[in-house]
Amino acid sequence: MKCNRCPLNIASESFNPKMYEPLPMHARSLFVCRNAAKTGVCGDLFAARQLCARDLWVLAFIGRRDHFASTSAGDTLDRLVGGGHSELLCHLFENADYETRRDLWARMTSNHPDRLYMFDAMFEKECLAPVATGELPEDLHVYRHHLLYAGTATNQLLKDL
Repeated sequence: MKCNRCPLNIASESFNPKMYEPLPMHARSLFVCRNAAKTGVCGDLFAARQLCARDLWVLAFIGRRDHFASTSAGDTLDRLVGGGHSELLCHLFENADYETRRDLWARMTSNHPDRLYMFDAMFEKECLAPVATGELPEDLHVYRHHLLYAGTATNQLLKDL
């Protein structure tokens, strides 16, 4: 999504102030993008980390099944991978619902297969070997399973069997 179409960008024609209504007043400013829609120059606090207000929204509300967060998660994944934010990438996967995780996994393996090592922290929790940089593991389906079902009741049930 381009900045000039983002509902969080105050300079956008698509700016939607109703999105902020459920938020406490003191937290709203974190999610307001002040990017000049035409120039593309971001003056936000998180620009140095290659994150925008939309990424923060996704990371904060993906666990609440927010529609905007779910639909924007793919772009956030690309920025997190590009910025090397493995902890935030793991947070995104751990908090997303199954369908979103499935879409994110497909995007990750097709666009960034050489960066799967960014999930090593999650793989370690499941006693899986770290992923070598630039190589896909032979048993990729096992890694996929643990990412898609991470922390779900189904995965806990399988562990009990």
